[in-house]
Amino acid sequence: MVGLLGWVLEAQFVNMANKLPDVRADIQRKVADLRGLSGKFGKATRNIEKTVREVAGSSSTQPTTGPSTLGAAPAPQAPFSHPGAPALPQVSPQNPLPVRNYPESLLGENNVTGILLQTLRPLATAGLVIVFAIFMLLKREDLRDRMIRLASGGRVNFSTQAVDDAAARISRYLLTQLFINAAYGLTVAMGLWVIGLTLGGAEGGFPNVLLWALLCGALRFVPYVGPVIGAAFPLAIAFGLFHNNSIFLAAMAMFVGLEIFVSQFIEPLLYRSSTGISALAILVSAVFWTAVWGPIGLLLSMPLTVLLVVMGKYVPQLKFLDILLGDEPVLGPPERIYQRLLALDQEEAVELAQEYVKERSVEALYEEVLIPVLTMSTYDSNRGKLDHRRQRFIHQSLRVIVEEQGEQQRLPGGPVVEEPAQLQTPSDPKAGGPPPEPSGKPPQPPVVRVQVPAGCTVNVLVLPAGEEADEIAGLMLAQLLEGRGYCAAVSSARSLVGEALAMVEQRQAHVVCVSAVPPGSVARARYLCKRLREKHADLRIIVGLWAFRGELAPTKSRLALTAQGQLVINLGDAQQRIDHLAQPFMVAGKATGDQPAIRLS
Repeated sequence: MVGLLGWVLEAQFVNMANKLPDVRADIQRKVADLRGLSGKFGKATRNIEKTVREVAGSSSTQPTTGPSTLGAAPAPQAPFSHPGAPALPQVSPQNPLPVRNYPESLLGENNVTGILLQTLRPLATAGLVIVFAIFMLLKREDLRDRMIRLASGGRVNFSTQAVDDAAARISRYLLTQLFINAAYGLTVAMGLWVIGLTLGGAEGGFPNVLLWALLCGALRFVPYVGPVIGAAFPLAIAFGLFHNNSIFLAAMAMFVGLEIFVSQFIEPLLYRSSTGISALAILVSAVFWTAVWGPIGLLLSMPLTVLLVVMGKYVPQLKFLDILLGDEPVLGPPERIYQRLLALDQEEAVELAQEYVKERSVEALYEEVLIPVLTMSTYDSNRGKLDHRRQRFIHQSLRVIVEEQGEQQRLPGGPVVEEPAQLQTPSDPKAGGPPPEPSGKPPQPPVVRVQVPAGCTVNVLVLPAGEEADEIAGLMLAQLLEGRGYCAAVSSARSLVGEALAMVEQRQAHVVCVSAVPPGSVARARYLCKRLREKHADLRIIVGLWAFRGELAPTKSRLALTAQGQLVINLGDAQQRIDHLAQPFMVAGKATGDQPAIRLS
């Protein structure tokens, strides 16, 4: 393939070289026209230069006003002077020292040697490269094993993964670059052919289209500089060969538009996915490696940066390289929103939450983002790393986000409620008994959730354990339940335990959920459950320890939950438990009358 392309390029190049003498007059005429267009600017430039020279000359010839030089020591002799040497003339800007140039013969011995050295040096380097490449390919398995043994330090699995990852990334990058450059060259060939066919007229089509396409495609392997050099040759031909300047302007517009489209849209998208390097890191790496190794560094900047990113991924001490140069997000959605709230930037935090809802769902936003933000803020507050002002701002901002999602849910164009699943009674053998106990890993939420039948009212009361974070998490759960037909209400975190117990009777609650955000609310949740059990022995209670990461069995024992009590750690599990506890009321058609559903306060 290389030989075939070389033969085509040689034929095209000879053809182009034979045409150059025919277009010499046209090139000289266009250059003269350009000089005529720039005559006014050139005249102004020459006037400025002449004025500057005159001012500089007059300032150097002004008489001095210093002290008299009578009796002063004679001026020092010129360097390298000695007694008896011929006196040199006084050298000044007005009387420069005459210099005569004696060119050496081009056929001298030194010139012949220099030409031979300049010719043989790149040939010798190319020969060494070919020899090394051949021997490295012949012994690639042995060389690979030695490199792995040298870098592994006894961890062969670690080194193998790193080498395979680097090789796969560089291979994908080179293959992607090959396809992009081939498509670029093909587009250039088609564009020049169409331009010459439509605008050439009697002068004929654009010459040597295949040569320019191959040249532009090959030079694109050199980042940033290659496309400019590749486009310069066909533009020069379009400028000198055709009498009509429209072909030159059309070709320039084609190259500019094509380069902007490829470099700004195609390459960032494909290179990021193939190499795992961010767009900014690609630009910075090109500048850095060019400053270190010149043109060779520019050519190898992408593979070398890929190796650095892989090293940062697998070597803990170099993790900062993966963070700085990689394209993977270093902050997840919870960390990003929490960081914005710590910076007191509520607007951007709300925007991030809305973007997450568009990609996922409201329940995923609450479960995977907002509850972890509550957990992080509670943890930092308990350790004294979060002041009261910022904690208050975080709680208010999260409440705003939850209320906005609730308002959008109530709009006619809000989230579509899924079809209700067929109810199963606890005695139904297909029900499989009560749901399994929660495990340390939160289960995935089901695709279809139970919808409360029309005309049936199931009251769910959410009682915060005592903190405002508990109330906000309870608002999320109540909002999800309300969207599925439950009559959900949330008590205030400032309410006393006696007021919370009285609210159970006022709301005629069928199910009570105690909302608690660890680590500081477990003790308060235990006390609230104890008081609820003392006053309402048959009350169905679940305890939500949101995003809890500890052992569940000791915690459940501390909470003294009975057989009817349940312990959940996420919103999806809480909805499943509430559905299970509310099934008898749905099946039996029990309701509290025609009272309207209780909305969120």
